[in-house]
Parts: sequence; C-alpha cells; structure tokens
Amino acid sequence: MRNRFFFQNFLYFTLPVISVVLITGIIASLITIKETRNSVFSINEQTVERVKEGTELILNEVDAQSMNYNVSPYVMLRLEELLQTGYSGKPALDVAYMIKPFLDANVNSKLFLHSIYIYLDNEEDNFFASAIGLANSQNHKDMEWLINSRKVPGEIPQWLEIRNISTYSMSNYSTEVLSVYKRWYRSGKKEPFGMIVINIYADYLNDFLNSYQVYPEQNILLTSNDGRVSMGAGDMNVSISEINHDYYVSQRTNERFGITYYSLIPKNILLRQIWELMSLILSGILGALLLGGILSYVVTRRYVRIIDDILNLLESAEQGREIPEIRRTNDVYGFIMQNIVKTFLRKNSLDRQLMEKEYMFEKMHFAFLQAQLHPHFLFNTLKNIFWKTVKLTGEPNDASVMIDLLSSLLYYILVNPDKTVLIEKELDNTERYIRIQQMRFDYGFKVEWDLQGDLEQVCCIKFLLQPLIENCISHSMATKKDGWLLIRLHNDGSKMKIAVIDNGKGFTAERLAEINDRLTSDAAPEKGIGLYNLNKRLILTYGEEARLVIASTPGERTEISFSIPVIKSMEEE
Repeated sequence: MRNRFFFQNFLYFTLPVISVVLITGIIASLITIKETRNSVFSINEQTVERVKEGTELILNEVDAQSMNYNVSPYVMLRLEELLQTGYSGKPALDVAYMIKPFLDANVNSKLFLHSIYIYLDNEEDNFFASAIGLANSQNHKDMEWLINSRKVPGEIPQWLEIRNISTYSMSNYSTEVLSVYKRWYRSGKKEPFGMIVINIYADYLNDFLNSYQVYPEQNILLTSNDGRVSMGAGDMNVSISEINHDYYVSQRTNERFGITYYSLIPKNILLRQIWELMSLILSGILGALLLGGILSYVVTRRYVRIIDDILNLLESAEQGREIPEIRRTNDVYGFIMQNIVKTFLRKNSLDRQLMEKEYMFEKMHFAFLQAQLHPHFLFNTLKNIFWKTVKLTGEPNDASVMIDLLSSLLYYILVNPDKTVLIEKELDNTERYIRIQQMRFDYGFKVEWDLQGDLEQVCCIKFLLQPLIENCISHSMATKKDGWLLIRLHNDGSKMKIAVIDNGKGFTAERLAEINDRLTSDAAPEKGIGLYNLNKRLILTYGEEARLVIASTPGERTEISFSIPVIKSMEEE
C-alpha cells in the first residue's frame, strides 16, 4: 500500500513535467525550423544585394573616368591629335604631360584599378595608357583588348571581359583583370569614335566577394549573359543550370553590364543547422526530464514521509502506544514566504496606483496652466493695442509695427507648437523676430542672408533659427555697435546645412568646452536653456548627426551650425 501510494505520487509530479517539456520541445523545434529557413533566405537576399551594390560601385568607376576625359571637347581634340600623330612636336608632348599625371593619379589612388586605357580611332592603333603614356604594339604587350573590342558590335555601349595582362614583352608574369569597356559616341551618331577601358584587379574583386561569405560553403558568383561564371567566392565550378536543386538561390541581374549576381547557400547547411538545433533541444529535453524526475522524487518522498508520520501517529493512537514526536518540516517557512510575497505585491500595487494618481494630477495641472494662456485672448489683446497705438498717432508707428510683428510671432509660437512647417514660414517668422530685435537695439547690427539650393516645399520643425539668433544678440550684439549676423542655409539635395555666424567677442576654449558639456547634459541648465532645448529637439527629431556644433575665435567670430535631412512635401505635415 505504501509503495503504491509512493509510486502514484511520483507519477503525479513527473508526468506534467514530461508533458510540458515535450510540448515545448515540439513547438520550439517547429519555430526553429521556420526561423532558420527564414534566416537563410534573408542572409541570401542581403548578401546578393550587398554584393551587387558593392560590385557596381566599382564597375561604375568607368563612368567617372569617362566623364574626366570626355567632358571637354578641347581635351578630346588634343588627345585625338596626339594619337593620330604621336609625339610629333611640343604641343603633343604638352598634352601627354597634362593627361598622364592625371591618369596615373586616378589609378594609384584606387586600390582596385590595375590600369586605364583611352583609345580614339586612329590608323596606327595608338592609345593612351596609365603608367606608359602613348602606347601601341611597339611598346605595350597588352593589345588583346583592342582586338577583342572590334569583335563586339558597335551598338553595344559597354561590356565586361576577364583577361590576363602581360605588360612587359620580356616577362611571362601576367595579372588577371576584369576589363570594363565603355564606348564614346558623337552626338547623333550610332558609330563609336573611341572608348575607355578600366582594368580591375581580379584578386581584389575575389577578395571583395569572399568578404561577404557568411557560411564557409556559401558560393557568391558573377556570371555573364551566357551563364559562364566570371568571378566568385567559393566553388567556381558550380553549374548554374543545376543550382536550384542543391542550393537556396538569390540572384540579381544588371542588364547594363550584362552580368548576374548569385548567392548560393547549400541546402545541407540548413539541414545541418536544424540537426544541431534539434540535438540541443533533445539534450535539453532529456536534461529537463532527468531534473523533473529528481525533483518529483524528492517532493514525493517528502510528502510520503509526512503521510507516514501521520499514519504512524494514527496507528499509535489506535493501539494506545505513546505518541511519537512529530518531526519539524519547512512548511511554516513556506507559509511565511507566501505572506511576505502577498504583502509585497499589495504594497507594490498601492505604490503604482499612487504614482498613477500623481501623474494624472500633474497632467491635469499642466493642462490647466496651458488653458490659462488661450491664444485667442493674446491675439485679440495685441490687435486692440495695435489699433490704439495707431489711433494715438493717426498712422502706423514703431510701436504699432513692433506690436504687429509680436502678434504674428506669438501666433506662430502658440498655434500648433509641435507642428512641422515649411522652411519658408520658418524664415518669415525669423525675419519678424529680427525686425523686432533691430528696433529694440535701434538698428545697431546688420543681418545678411546666404540662401543656396532649393528651399521650396522643404519641411522642418519650428524655431530652428530663433534660439541661435537670440543667443548671438544677447552675447554679442547688445554691446557692439558695428555688429553683424550671417544666416546661412545651404541645401545640397540630401542635407540642409544651417549656420548662424556673428562677429561678437567669441568664446575661449574653456568657455566653449563648458557650453558643449552643458548641451550634452541630461539635466536642463539654469542658463542657456534656448540652445539646450534646440539641441535636444534636433537630436530627438533628426538623430545624433543633427546636434549643434559650435566654433568660436575669441574677439573675432562665433559660428553655430547643424545639419538636418531634406524632407520635401507638397503641403505642411
């Protein structure tokens, strides 16, 4: 009887653990399989996209080099004369001396470039090459590119070719390169008159492709239109026609260069990863079962002992024997712990309710304070004062102008304070603020504007310029009679670079360091709150790159600048 009861309790505690572990393991296995497959697909897609972007960045060097030499008709004419006549006189030598250093500098400054050839149609098959200058079959061993280019139809503007270059005729050493051809056409003509060829180190491209391998067995391949593998990382003997059976495939095609990028991850990678994860899960299941069995055995034995003690007491009482002493157990401590936890949770709940009430009280108090400054009351009052000042003099005067400007300024401040506005409205508000300050200081300082780029329909947050101008006026213009401010806004298409420059007394290095520390502090400073708030708003809205940058020369000038991304909209957000 006692042994059967012990066994029943053991199963009672063990079976739930077994069930939970098995169900959890099955669910975890299914999720792991799905997530692992998604991860492999994602890695494949990201790899081929990054390889495409990086490779085309290198291949597009041919466009940059083409622009260098084809942009000027004068340079092309002189170069054409040089290739036609050779080093026939000083003008030809001058052209060669002008082009060769520039060509060599372009090659030497880019690690992936082996050489550059420039060819314009001529009877002698002369061309201009980096490191050589004027070249032909007499002084340059690599003429294969020119012969191969004549086999390509003239309507094809650019293409790629894997070659080996042997520069010197007395040497057997050769370098494998990827040659990128780009033809030149005259306006309105279909026949090319020349071309530029850039030779890229094949080893550089292979190392570049190898750097994107996530798995050792992953293959990254570049193939031509006919399916031949040109370059790659991993197994170069993979058959493109059979890859879909054994690999997870991602590909991108560039019609312009006639190449296709492949990222191939063997399917057995996924199976191996799944098996490794399943092995870990199975090990975890076995460990959990073992631990659950031990814990169930300990707990069951403990309660069986208690039951045995109770039965022993009952038997002793029935038989009239002396009642044995009851062994002490830890149940009382469990009871105490339950009460401690219950008391703690109750206190924690009360504290949370108190905090919520305090937050709601502060929120209501803040809303109450905001309601006291109703914008329409201020606007109407300022307009009444405006008309009364005009009535006193019979015409507009400085006071009425300042009141009108201040009314517009307050309207801009109070109405929709968190709204994003067009930068044109921000500039209008800034001009009103400057006019008020100039009237305050009897036009004791001048303001210059430097606006470059397209500023129409560009959106920004409010008050980008006013805190900077206020800072300049309060620290420099108030005591300077010949002060000036330069407000600069430059839009380069992606970034709006904004700066405010003054000719005030500037800051020392120690003072500048103190200001920068204040701007990066978590706590708002007692002074300089305008710059601090602007810096925080810029970082919260546009990120860390938009933070304020302060440069100052004591006694000469101070410049405060920042950059924000250009966000265009047909209407205000």
